[in-house]
Amino acid sequence: MNFELKYIVFFLLLLLLSCEKEIPIDYRETDQHYVAEASLTQNGTNVRLSTTQNVTDNELRDHVVEDAVIVISCKYYELNDTLRYTRNGIYTSETVGDPGITYNLDIYVNDHHFSSSSTMQDVPEVKSFRFFWQKMFSQRVLYGDLRIQDDPDRNNYYFMHIYRNNIGYRWAVMNDEKNKGGELQQLFGFTAENKMDDGDSDALQENDALRIEVRAIDRASYDYLYSMQVMESAGTNPIRNFSGGCLGYFSAYSYVNLYRKFHRSEVEEE
Repeated sequence: MNFELKYIVFFLLLLLLSCEKEIPIDYRETDQHYVAEASLTQNGTNVRLSTTQNVTDNELRDHVVEDAVIVISCKYYELNDTLRYTRNGIYTSETVGDPGITYNLDIYVNDHHFSSSSTMQDVPEVKSFRFFWQKMFSQRVLYGDLRIQDDPDRNNYYFMHIYRNNIGYRWAVMNDEKNKGGELQQLFGFTAENKMDDGDSDALQENDALRIEVRAIDRASYDYLYSMQVMESAGTNPIRNFSGGCLGYFSAYSYVNLYRKFHRSEVEEE
């Protein structure tokens, strides 16, 4: 029995044994924080700004922020572009990134000022993606094998996100320190074959549409995303990417997309 289930059972027993006694629940209000999801790519600039929600807030609404001033700037081009608000807390600009150039993002809202910077990277070179079966004990497990050709002239960092039927499904980050200038491999574990047969909701199913987005990111973006990847096992929060106390991160990156339809008949035997 896991910890959460033990707690629920214990709480229910208390209610049954002492139904006339008021049981206090110790919770603490937390300060509201702003959260920014910001990107600058070869196709434009996009920022989504929201706030965190307290446990006592019963309103089923998204805490989007509509009254911020958000500026993308760059000393190299003397760029100073104010993003326009669209909807659902999203601010956009037609400003696109050039590789090797560092961009600054400043957010001004309710007497707060948050800032972050990121350096645009070259478009990554994706070589291939395939599915294969891997035998583990008495079961076969489905894997995805992504290959990227690394550029030897600099340190490179990558973020890979797989969307299944337009919903985020798997993601990972990696760097090139183990094979600089060579072919990099990222494996994605999907599911055991028996779960596919049982119709498990997390298992890939026939004709599922996949979009594999591969981003070339800078070191600051990698450090933040890596801290997100390991925070559960490490028992820590993600590192800060913005100054001023804003959560989230700003990343200037180039990306490519691969599109696949899943067919079990095309899965390779390993």
